[in-house]
Amino acid sequence: MNKELFMNNNWVWILIGIFIVLNATKNLWLPMIKGFLGEASISALLSGLDKEDYKVLHNVMIRSGLGTTQIDHIIVSCYGIFVIEVKNYKGWILGSENGREWTQSIYGHKNRFMNPIHQNYGHVKAIEALLEEYCISGVPIIPIVTFPGDATIKIDFNKALVVKWGDLNKTIRDKSTSVSLSQEKMKAITEMFTMANVDSKETRKEHVNNIHEKTRSDRRSIQQGICPKCGGSLVKRNGKYGAFYGCSNYPNCKFTKSIV
Repeated sequence: MNKELFMNNNWVWILIGIFIVLNATKNLWLPMIKGFLGEASISALLSGLDKEDYKVLHNVMIRSGLGTTQIDHIIVSCYGIFVIEVKNYKGWILGSENGREWTQSIYGHKNRFMNPIHQNYGHVKAIEALLEEYCISGVPIIPIVTFPGDATIKIDFNKALVVKWGDLNKTIRDKSTSVSLSQEKMKAITEMFTMANVDSKETRKEHVNNIHEKTRSDRRSIQQGICPKCGGSLVKRNGKYGAFYGCSNYPNCKFTKSIV
């Protein structure tokens, strides 16, 4: 066989092998790329806030009673602390304000993901615990969830702030109604987050492992008909979007699980 032809064939098989590996692992690296691009976009947007009144912190990871909590963006302002949860999901976003999971529907495909309002609530509780540890009180905390502009959010909200990326800064300014913190207190809180931030390769791995274990534990509870939030019984109910499982301790516990 011609040596040059043999070498060309080898390159063809190498390229085919690379394509197979990339295609097989795309479910691992595509979400990471999408997440990175979303975080970069929001970081650029938040840089437009007044730097005297708003101190923006990115990718803050703090320890809480249940392990680690990774927060996309924290804004320390004289009006309070804004806690930003970023989602980079396009298409239709379906679910309910209090449901455990939401669904992304795009191009005929459906993808379920954890309700980001619940995620952000966990972040708020971790921040409250940290403030208490540092003996800092009287700080308003405003959680906001944000989606890209090409997402269509088909959910009604009563209390939660869920906005498009383009409306994020306006929402922050709209919620900046009364001055609650002095410049000295803002500085102390910013330094608190800087000292408490344990972001590293090791803690990120620990954080991911904790999430996977919590997901497996919740799934086992649901399969046994047990509410993973409070330990109550799951009861089949009917709503305007179809059948679902709800907690028997409603309204004290508002856990729901859609029936696929």
